[in-house]
Amino acid sequence: MKFKLYIFALLALTVVNCTREHLPELVKEDEMIIIIRATIPQGTRVAYNDTTLELSWESGDQILLAGYDADGNYIDCATFNWSGGNNFTGTAVACAETYKAYYPATVTLDANGNVQPCDAIFWQQTQNGNGTTGHLRNKLLLFDEVANPIGQTFNLVLKSSLIRFNLKGVSTDIGTLNNLSWTVETETGVFNSMTLNLTGVTHSSASDSITAFLAFDPAVMNIAAGGKVKITLLGNKSYYWWSSPVANEKTYDRGNRYKATVNSGWEEIINPLSYVAEYNVNPAGNGFVTDSVDCNVSGYFTWSNAVTSFNTNNGISGYHLPSREEWCSVVPQNSNLVHYVTNDSFDNQSETVIIAGNSYTMTSDYRNQSASNTCYALRYKGTDMVSAWKYEHFSNGNNSHMKVTSCSVAPSITINDISKATFWSSGTGNDVVRYFPYSGNIDPWGSSKEMGTQGYFWSSTAHDNYNACHMLCCNLFAYSGSSSFKTFKFTVRLFANP
Repeated sequence: MKFKLYIFALLALTVVNCTREHLPELVKEDEMIIIIRATIPQGTRVAYNDTTLELSWESGDQILLAGYDADGNYIDCATFNWSGGNNFTGTAVACAETYKAYYPATVTLDANGNVQPCDAIFWQQTQNGNGTTGHLRNKLLLFDEVANPIGQTFNLVLKSSLIRFNLKGVSTDIGTLNNLSWTVETETGVFNSMTLNLTGVTHSSASDSITAFLAFDPAVMNIAAGGKVKITLLGNKSYYWWSSPVANEKTYDRGNRYKATVNSGWEEIINPLSYVAEYNVNPAGNGFVTDSVDCNVSGYFTWSNAVTSFNTNNGISGYHLPSREEWCSVVPQNSNLVHYVTNDSFDNQSETVIIAGNSYTMTSDYRNQSASNTCYALRYKGTDMVSAWKYEHFSNGNNSHMKVTSCSVAPSITINDISKATFWSSGTGNDVVRYFPYSGNIDPWGSSKEMGTQGYFWSSTAHDNYNACHMLCCNLFAYSGSSSFKTFKFTVRLFANP
């Protein structure tokens, strides 16, 4: 099957205008036939060449034929196998008089022969290498929905579209990229996103241009009047770019390829966990310890001493004692959410936190798994900082501690994605990790208590005249809504100043 290509771009995502080009229109060829034979189906591929703008069949391609009787009633479907040229080989549907054709053969039909939503076909696109297009082969939808006899040529029409991203001006510290996310505002405050996984793409001063291709359903990626477009790049560090609001509604048409060019305006995504100092404050209060999990080395401070030393007197330059709302940016206030001895699930939990002096209200999902003493969370949904979190309890005597790992993720990631251990076994260059030792406390009478079993970390927020708020972590749970007498001595973990 040959294609004439007419590509025209209707939308510019940046200050750079898109050029009009033409995209593929399929042409009926007299020599194109379907040969009915009994063969073993193979995998399906359609090759796309962005230089020549051509589509072509490849070895292993498949199409799905839906068979209908003389009255137009759907009977069944059959998979046909590419056998060279424009020919496909397969077994005819018994008693079928006419057929409709679909590519890829993984398209799902209901009992009446109707095509079911094809969202799954566009999921999990992975581009291997900068500017490559091989991943598009089984992500293009090509349908002939006119019922024809088996001997006639099937004229497949593109139902999907392509977008090519040309991205420059991103800081080279993004390093090796994990994925690209494309988000459009379809209605005021309503966003749809698509994610392209990336492998073999490293951004550097020697290679500072990123070219990526994404196949998509144009029906779900239109931009409302006044809407915005966002592009997110996740790598060793993460960056995003927002467009200005569009004046008029922007729509995509089926069968077109679009260009999106961004040359500047990228902003770094700061993971909230990165504001937390890596180590506890030392006993002298003038610096940090050098061990992440040793329960015996940290300093202990009453609440008033901690506030005076690290906020009033700024005892350690560049850092401060965090408020309760700042602690909530890392560990939630509700004690039920991060729990190591239950298997409870919580979705769309509203949380209000402070990060770098700014207040954020977001929703979060949590999954507790007692078998592994772990809680997985998808936090900061609805913000630019959507991120995956893993809270782990480790019992190891005087090295007992809580480990918190967080990484920025694409908006399309779900709590079910991140609540699997396999999610955390790759792409770790984007991870931020902090350890919180269970150093216990010293009571007002000078007795050391609970070392190796609980960790107490002061906040700068007073609960009342006698008590102050702190973050508590132990073998059961972790939360930032606890309070204790101000005269107790707890350990101190500082946050970086904005």
